[in-house]
Parts: sequence; C-alpha cells; structure tokens
Amino acid sequence: MCFLKRSSLTYRRRLLSFLFGVLALAECSTAQQPPVVPRDSTEVWIAGKRICISYGRPSTQGRRIMGEYVPYNRVWRTGAGKSTTLVTDADLELGGMEIPKGSYSLYTFPTEAQWKLIVNKQTGQWGTVYSSQQDLARIAMEKRSLSSPIERLTFALERTSNASGVLRLEWERMSLSLPFKVSPTPIVASPRDSSTMFLSGKMVTVNYGSPSARGRKIIGGVVPYNKIWRTGANETTTFSTAADLTIAGVTIPKGTYSLYTLPSRSSWQLIVNKKIPQSGLDYDQRSDLARIKLKTKNLPSHVERLRISLKATDSNSGILTIAWEKTSLSVPISLKGS
Repeated sequence: MCFLKRSSLTYRRRLLSFLFGVLALAECSTAQQPPVVPRDSTEVWIAGKRICISYGRPSTQGRRIMGEYVPYNRVWRTGAGKSTTLVTDADLELGGMEIPKGSYSLYTFPTEAQWKLIVNKQTGQWGTVYSSQQDLARIAMEKRSLSSPIERLTFALERTSNASGVLRLEWERMSLSLPFKVSPTPIVASPRDSSTMFLSGKMVTVNYGSPSARGRKIIGGVVPYNKIWRTGANETTTFSTAADLTIAGVTIPKGTYSLYTLPSRSSWQLIVNKKIPQSGLDYDQRSDLARIKLKTKNLPSHVERLRISLKATDSNSGILTIAWEKTSLSVPISLKGS
C-alpha cells in the first residue's frame, strides 16, 4: 500500500510540474507576440458614390518613422497587416490618372524629397506582398510638414466640392495629399493591342495598352514633356524580334524589350529597355539598351486611341509608327547587315 501511495504522489507532482511548465510557456509566448495593430477606415460620398479606404493603423511608439521604420527608396505597404485597400463606386481621376471604379491595394514609394502613391490591381493579399506588374498608377503626392506629431498613421478622404475631394495621409510630422475628382464619363480599362511585321521571314512584334483621349489634352498634358512616358497603359509596352535589327542605325539584338519614350516640345526619343516583364510605371534607366531619336510630324486629323504599328517597306526593312491625338512619331527598322 505504501508503495502505491508514493507512486500516486510522485505522479501528481510530475503532472503539476508539467502543467505549470505549459502555463509558463504560454505566458512567455503571449508576451513575445507583437502588439495587435488596429484596423481602421475612412470614407466619403461624392456625387452619390462611395469611396472608402481600409488600412492597418500602426502607432509611433517612440520610434523614428520616416527614413527608419518606413525606409526611403523602397515600396512600403502603407499600413499594417493586410494590404491597404481602396474601394470606389465611382470612376476617379486621381492626381490626373484614370482609376476605373473597383477595388485596389494602395502602397507608397517614399523618398526624402517626394512620395508617390501606388494604385495596384491585386487585392486581398498581405500588405508585404507586392507585384509591380499589377500597378495601375504611380502618382506624386504633395508633401508638407506638420507643427504637431501624429501618433497613429491616418488616412482621410475629404470632400471639396460636389464632384471632387482630397486624399490625405499623415504620420509623425508629415502630411501627404492628392486631389481627386469623380469622372463625368465612364472610364474603361485600356485594351491591349499589337502589331506584327515579317522581315525575311523573321517576326517583329509590338504589344501595348491602347488608352483613349476622351476629350483630354494628351501631348503636353496626359503625356507631360521632359518625363519618361510608358508609351501605353498598364503593363509595359513590349517589343520582340526574332532577328538582330538596326533601328535608325542602332543595333538591337534579337530578343524582347520594353519600350518607353521621352517627349519634349522639340523632339522625342524612343527608349529600348532590357528589363521585362514589368509595370509600365516601373522604369529603370540602368537597363536602357538604346535611346533613339524619333521623327515627328503633325497629323491632319485626330487619333482617338494610341496606335503603335509596324509596317514592312521591303523584305528587309520597315517602319515603327506611334500616333495619338495629332502627333505622329516614326523610326526606320531593318535587319542587321541588310
């Protein structure tokens, strides 16, 4: 009997020790978990349409935010937890960029001098999951300093008229803003288009998004002077060749490239870039293969949709033409060595 009692007592002591150990581990695990970041939202009604932003709202907690917690020159989730989302029942013109009604994720690209808001078509993902190929727009925001610090990241949507408003983003001592307005006409996502020619049996193809003018000023407006232009819409414009080419005397080895342009009032340059695939907004000058001067001329009639075409002029050569509004740009292409 004594043997049985001592065994029972030992078992109870071991069981209690085990339970206390489990509780201690649970408390330690709970203590090590990061604080829960609350979810918040802001909304505004304009022209009878609802516009809403939902986001994780981290706090400063004594940390230095700009340049450290939010590093410069890197895409930032602009929130915490799940991705920050924009849901709009209205077609918007946000900082001059067209945003069709729907749901989007919002990111930012901060630098010490300027911030850009990134409107991304992928939704439902964790905030750290980002694909530049899904970018719809990157828009420069107006930046100013605040006299008093803001403890928690704060988004705000404010109505400024019956058809317009402003998006604000504030944290620490920084305030960013971006005006927007409800589009008076429906915005349709720009369709993809392509053009192909054959030179001595070798295929050359250009594939691009084809936006429409929709009554807007294009050259010098939607397409500003002295800034790199994606030369299309949404995904990057691509140029593929099955043969080595020369474009206006510049050698382009066979392969696939991204095309951009650099417009000015006096001349345009075609940029052949080696980085693909990418968003049309994700331009890296370090990947440029060539910059080639384009021939420009005025058109007698209006071209509503951006049109990029390839046309063979003989078996070994052809011409690439870009036309929009009342501007036409062109450059000769030929097989290398022909």
